[in-house]
Amino acid sequence: MRRACLVSTFALGALLLYGCGSGGDNSGGGGSGGSSSPTAGAAGCDKDLTGTWDLFATRIGSTPASGIMIVGPDGFTVTTDGGQLTYNAQGTKSATWAPTTGAVRSIAVQNTPASVKGGSIPVVLGGHWIVSATWETCTLDVASSAILGTCHGRPGEYTVSAEDWPYTIPTPENDLLYTISRTSTLASQFGDFGGIWTARSSTGSGQHCTITLQGNTITVDCQTQTEFAGVTHLTVGSDCVASGTTPSGLEVGARRR
Repeated sequence: MRRACLVSTFALGALLLYGCGSGGDNSGGGGSGGSSSPTAGAAGCDKDLTGTWDLFATRIGSTPASGIMIVGPDGFTVTTDGGQLTYNAQGTKSATWAPTTGAVRSIAVQNTPASVKGGSIPVVLGGHWIVSATWETCTLDVASSAILGTCHGRPGEYTVSAEDWPYTIPTPENDLLYTISRTSTLASQFGDFGGIWTARSSTGSGQHCTITLQGNTITVDCQTQTEFAGVTHLTVGSDCVASGTTPSGLEVGARRR
């Protein structure tokens, strides 16, 4: 399941700079489309990422994984072989996780807006967020200089449970505070998120990630004892072709239709 997880993380990485735990492994496979596609942005993808994206992840000796992301001001849909995650940003905000097998899960979403310019990212991200499902509640505060997040679940649950969380996305640990603080600003197509950020959790372990958003690139350098240790790099071209690599040797790519 890990490669579908990384496809989803790649798709959402520019949208959600959120601390993650680890999960299992995936044998890979293809995804199918979700909601109807919004009209692709009239400008290049350095200005507007709106549209339908084909996602790919490959590694030598492994079956390729693929997916589809549809993103625009109204929200997004990400589909992989693990299921489909849909976020509706209009009116009463909500999300739905439809796994390939099992029941569809509804996720309540609340947002108190704050002014944060996302640049080419079409979905509004700023403000105070509360995301809740049957057993879990996560809060996320997104500002131009810091992002704070935490989750709480049932007693004894180490991570956000699979019952509530799309398992194709790495899961955060419960009862930890994740902090992503900007230490310097840089010009970036991602607006107020441009700069160098340090991400860490409240474990006190000293493990951390340095996230750099500059121009059309995202680089994440993690000093951790997880599979994310090392450097992940992503470049989004103005021609709407994106490519990158992960510490495990995975090559990821995306192309807007």
